[in-house]
Amino acid sequence: MTTEFAIQIGQLEFGWKPGQTLLDIDRFELAAGESVFLVGPSGSGKSSLLAVIAGIAPASAGEIAILGQDMTALSPARRDAFRADNLGVIFQLFNLVPYLSPLDNVMLPCRFSKARRDRATRNGSLRSEAERLLNSLGLDAATISRASTELSVGQQQRVAAARALIGAPGLIIADEPTSALDSSSRNNFIELLQGECEAANSALLFVSHDEALGRFFDRHVDLADINRAGSVVA
Repeated sequence: MTTEFAIQIGQLEFGWKPGQTLLDIDRFELAAGESVFLVGPSGSGKSSLLAVIAGIAPASAGEIAILGQDMTALSPARRDAFRADNLGVIFQLFNLVPYLSPLDNVMLPCRFSKARRDRATRNGSLRSEAERLLNSLGLDAATISRASTELSVGQQQRVAAARALIGAPGLIIADEPTSALDSSSRNNFIELLQGECEAANSALLFVSHDEALGRFFDRHVDLADINRAGSVVA
């Protein structure tokens, strides 16, 4: 396995229950710095695949390497530490901490990862980098000091993206992050996200059921074409 790839999967099998195979993937790769759009309908196993890639759910069989690290060789605690240092995740429901400001939400990953904090503070303070990311994603100073519960859906989405991006993780994974947005807001968000990923040389795996978004990415992959298990519910 090599750091030329953000993701390398081979002969992967996964199921949430014994005897149940939701994912059966011979090969899938995402190059370092590449952006890939992974499409599939609801229930096709997209979220299950992201859970395996993030090290949240261990594969039943096969090989999976993230940024050159063999994830199957790590204990659960070491997988958690690796994920904190090297992966940024944008959840479908954003998962902001409601009692924290947008700024504090963005800085939160750096409380759990010294590596992320060190990268985020190379050119200044952690706060200034968090502000820079929020501003680059379209949030002004007045907005980022408000309570997170007062933000619109689109604003919450941008905070979640900045939180994933801080500290320049090598891999960003996004799980249906634009499903609640209108087409104009959706397109603008993807372009801003792409720009930040390119600046940090972060690979991006963007998952959605909306095939129209494929044009924004380096490569378009249909999960049905690589998952030999067929239709699933996950």
